[in-house]
Amino acid sequence: MILNARFLTTLVMFALFVGACILALSLPTKAAFMPLLIGVPGALLCGAQLILDLRRGPDAPKEPVEEAGDASAQSEAQAFVWLALFSVALIGFGFVYGGPIIVGLFVRFSSRDSWKNAGIAAAGTFIVLWGIFIWLLELSLFEGLILGALTG
Repeated sequence: MILNARFLTTLVMFALFVGACILALSLPTKAAFMPLLIGVPGALLCGAQLILDLRRGPDAPKEPVEEAGDASAQSEAQAFVWLALFSVALIGFGFVYGGPIIVGLFVRFSSRDSWKNAGIAAAGTFIVLWGIFIWLLELSLFEGLILGALTG
């Protein structure tokens, strides 16, 4: 059996997702939807990763590690900048509007993808947030401090 940090992390995450699914079974139907919405895909993905880790075996070649230096520090700095931008967008404009905007910008500039794909990612994010949370679950999401001040 493989007992490395990656395998153990995946095992813990798998247990958390399965635990969320089991917990959801004791909740009322509407309340159970959210833990199942997160738990089922998470458990499936973690299960697939566990299978890959078990098939790889303990003597598998390790993935190449990037040398520490300017490239590593630059990618860390970029990650912190995007995290700050996500936070500002969500706090300022809420999930339904800030989320799609920042996802579109991330796909376009960080992933260096086309405007078409960025627009599709932003539209998909909006559809998921609005369709699942507002329309299907009838939840009210945080509307943001800026939009909240403007609307009332």
